[in-house]
Amino acid sequence: MKKKIKVLLPCLLLFILVTGGGCEKKEAADDYLGRLITRAKETEGELSGVLEDGISDVKETEDLVVDFPEELKVSYEEFLKDALKQVQFELNKAEETGDHTYSVRVTYEPIDIAVTTESANLEYAENIASADFCAEVEALLEQDRAMLESAEKQQKKSRTITVTKSGDKFSIDEEEMKELLKDSLQGYMDPYAAVADVFDMRDFIQAYLDASLKGETARYQEHTGLSDEEAAAWYEDSFSEFKMDELSEEQNARLKNAAKGIFKSCQYTVGATKQVSLTEYIFDITITPNTSFLSVMSEFEGGTYYSESEAKEAFLTLYDKYASAPSYGEETTITVTWNAMNMMNVWQENEEYDLLMDTIVPME
Repeated sequence: MKKKIKVLLPCLLLFILVTGGGCEKKEAADDYLGRLITRAKETEGELSGVLEDGISDVKETEDLVVDFPEELKVSYEEFLKDALKQVQFELNKAEETGDHTYSVRVTYEPIDIAVTTESANLEYAENIASADFCAEVEALLEQDRAMLESAEKQQKKSRTITVTKSGDKFSIDEEEMKELLKDSLQGYMDPYAAVADVFDMRDFIQAYLDASLKGETARYQEHTGLSDEEAAAWYEDSFSEFKMDELSEEQNARLKNAAKGIFKSCQYTVGATKQVSLTEYIFDITITPNTSFLSVMSEFEGGTYYSESEAKEAFLTLYDKYASAPSYGEETTITVTWNAMNMMNVWQENEEYDLLMDTIVPME
């Protein structure tokens, strides 16, 4: 009897294999969609399209000039993967709707990242500690990641996904898949936007100073939309007061050009910036004061002149001298409050602005 069993066992195994008893179940359209969703939750790079769309959307809606740091993409995709793991997807059995075409009804409960992280993000924006854009976003993501398990959930949604079969392979339109994933992660760019808004203002402050003091207007134009001609006129107008009735038109032109040269050599760097209210920001700025105007007056007042023309020439020569070789004081860091609503007009009568300018280039 044992001999018969030994003979029959290989035959039985062969029969099972031939008749399909050992074959895996063929993948259905709904199985395929489920596999893609699982892959998005677990595999690196699967959410890159979702992130790229989010980057474009937030740049447009927030009217940002600063770009999303390339080195931040890996960290942000990891955050999105962790967020997606909190979303449960229920898939109905696929229905054939045409030749090699199937529809799969997906039900899911989106998590609301915006609502979940709003309070923490606002608090973080008020306490940004450095001028490192990427590091600040990564730090906020780490903080927000801890909140994902208890993320606010929206009402259940359903949508139908079309799955196409070609040969033995299924496929889904990439845009349709992205829209499903994006809709399940409501407000997924909000942690980035909370920091980017602040760094965009920091960028504007730096651009404003570079444009108004040095005539380097390219970045300022990106923020304001000014044309080349408008920016040039705006810069020139800021030097309109550099003239003296005692000087000829040619001498006044020389004075203005020398003043421009002194301002161009100003040294400052905008540091850590914080948003303390809807329109108000506080930033640190490190300055090496350009004391050239003080040096001009000190040397001029110490000179002896035997005629008005000699005095005028000496005065202009000193301006030319310090435009070529500026004098500087000791480096210092000050903290300035910047109101986004009145930075263009009221700044001219603002004590904070006066302090800033008097530190960068003291005149008296």
